[in-house]
Amino acid sequence: MYNVWLHRVAVLTAVMTFILICMGGLVTSTDSGLAVPDWPTTFGYNMFLYPLSKTVSGFLLSIDPSLQSDLENGNLSDNLRSALENNEISISENAVISTEVEGDRWRLTDSENERIYTLIKSDSRLDVYVHGVLYEHTHRLIGSIVGVLTILLLVAIWTKDDRGWLKLLGVIALLAVIAQGVMGGLRVTHLSRVLAIVHACFAQVFFGLTASLVLFTSRGWLQTWQRIEDAGVSRLRRLSSITLVLIYVQFIFGAILRHTGTRLDAHLLFAALVTIHVFLLSGRVLRDYLAYFRLVRPVLVLSGLLAVQLVLGGAAYVAEFTAVGKVVSSSVGVIITTGHVAIGALMLVVSVLVTVIVYRLTSLSPTS
Repeated sequence: MYNVWLHRVAVLTAVMTFILICMGGLVTSTDSGLAVPDWPTTFGYNMFLYPLSKTVSGFLLSIDPSLQSDLENGNLSDNLRSALENNEISISENAVISTEVEGDRWRLTDSENERIYTLIKSDSRLDVYVHGVLYEHTHRLIGSIVGVLTILLLVAIWTKDDRGWLKLLGVIALLAVIAQGVMGGLRVTHLSRVLAIVHACFAQVFFGLTASLVLFTSRGWLQTWQRIEDAGVSRLRRLSSITLVLIYVQFIFGAILRHTGTRLDAHLLFAALVTIHVFLLSGRVLRDYLAYFRLVRPVLVLSGLLAVQLVLGGAAYVAEFTAVGKVVSSSVGVIITTGHVAIGALMLVVSVLVTVIVYRLTSLSPTS
């Protein structure tokens, strides 16, 4: 039986998961992934009690102004490193100091620990700020909201729905969000790029699961469906499944590219394969199954998202890997790359829904 409140909780969970993925993309695009060095606390504070003023500014500590000479010479001396590490942060030996404003502002880029610091002269002191605290801390808070919503969704499923398989999916969703939160935390404490990649890819799986729960709790899913009964259903199933797998593999290589700067070749290859298969899938559906509006609508959405994604992908390539990108403002580059991640996530989710719908439409077909 359809329950409107169960469906609304499912929708809210999926929407917040999408916002979380967008924020995660923003964190990566702005190199803010390790702006907060501890977990589950935030600079020693309870995550939910961290002062908003510090979240916005990213202020860490003030250090001895006599260390300004080291900054001006680009010298990461033992004294400078010791002063910086007083706030439970770690500075690698390969960190690079550059001058942003002569005599007033410097940047310390610690690629090994994936953190960027800004040091600003202020009266008789040097203030140290870490880049990206706002994005990273907000990402954590939204993740916590998604976790709470997943718990509420599980409770709603178990109290409002009698389908055993749906209750199992609710449990899986809760376990998945817990695993995702732990992976995100370990990525910070272990400074692991591998965990960052796995964290990004698993987020897409969770998003697909929440979107499926939206479909399964909808009024339309509980209604009678017009079944597809022709000899081509097995090919339709295969085509939708392959398209889904290709989109996910392409996303994996995209995550590798964003976090390591490698495997652009594989990312582009699978982008081409995804484009071909989306065209094949949409062509078959529009040619042979136009009467099945439950299938036609998401396929058209998938095709539209592909068009947008190709444009964003081309723009991201120009911004990141060509000389033209050097004259593009950093904010524009962040918008492009984050949008590319967001549309990719929507493509994957719509592909999941298309595949589920295909199997639902063909499940009782005598020719399947």
